[in-house]
Amino acid sequence: MIITDQFVLLNFPRTGSTFVREALASVYGRGGSRFEKVLGRFRPDRDRFRELLLPIDRTTTALKVARKSQHGCYSQIPAADRGKPVLCVKRNPFERFVSQFEQGFWRENPPGDLRELQQLFPEFPDLSFSDYLKMDQVVAYNDVRQGAAVEADVGTCTLHFIRFFYPDPVAALAGLSDERIDSGEFLRGMPDIHFLQTENLVPGLRAFLSSVGFDEDKTSFLVDKPRVNGSPRRGKRTWRDYFTPGEAERYRQRNRLLFQMFPECND
Repeated sequence: MIITDQFVLLNFPRTGSTFVREALASVYGRGGSRFEKVLGRFRPDRDRFRELLLPIDRTTTALKVARKSQHGCYSQIPAADRGKPVLCVKRNPFERFVSQFEQGFWRENPPGDLRELQQLFPEFPDLSFSDYLKMDQVVAYNDVRQGAAVEADVGTCTLHFIRFFYPDPVAALAGLSDERIDSGEFLRGMPDIHFLQTENLVPGLRAFLSSVGFDEDKTSFLVDKPRVNGSPRRGKRTWRDYFTPGEAERYRQRNRLLFQMFPECND
């Protein structure tokens, strides 16, 4: 999470958030070497730009090991900054899921109990995409659910989304139902967030920064800034090269809340 004097950035994983974090650090004069970044914490104008490392509370596994990261949730925004505009990046849910698979964080940081995983998938962590999808639907789902009584037919990505973006995720999960999702009522609990698109990241970010007072000259360097933290093993394959038609249909149905939120991803 990055707190500036003008807005808050939430870093939703595998969307292009690393690029945005680095871009903002440069725009606010906090880029460069590790020494310069540490030195920036003690600058007189440090409140213009603060990067917070916060406990990850979205999964049981992360809570057990007290893991911290830059991926702070909406509910973790400091009280003094809750009135500021909130910026984040959205990505096609299919593409994001494939990116998670190829990035491979789960191989060394498995969701849930490792013994359970190895019983269900003896070859773990050498899983095919279909096996990874099954693991997500069962083991990772329970890891994010954290014992909550979820009454709706939803996927793990939806649970992650609710825990990440809803002001009171515990209450939101308690009120989750198929009827509230399908009627559109559930989305009315979402706070106002300005979402950039992964596919249009640089123009979108420059337009947002312009709206909060930055001159175009200040952000022109972003046009030539290379993308970071990609998945080189993926090559040029799209999500359709990973999902079977049946898998895609089931994934879309269980995560229909995300496609309601971002209808442009329904193509």
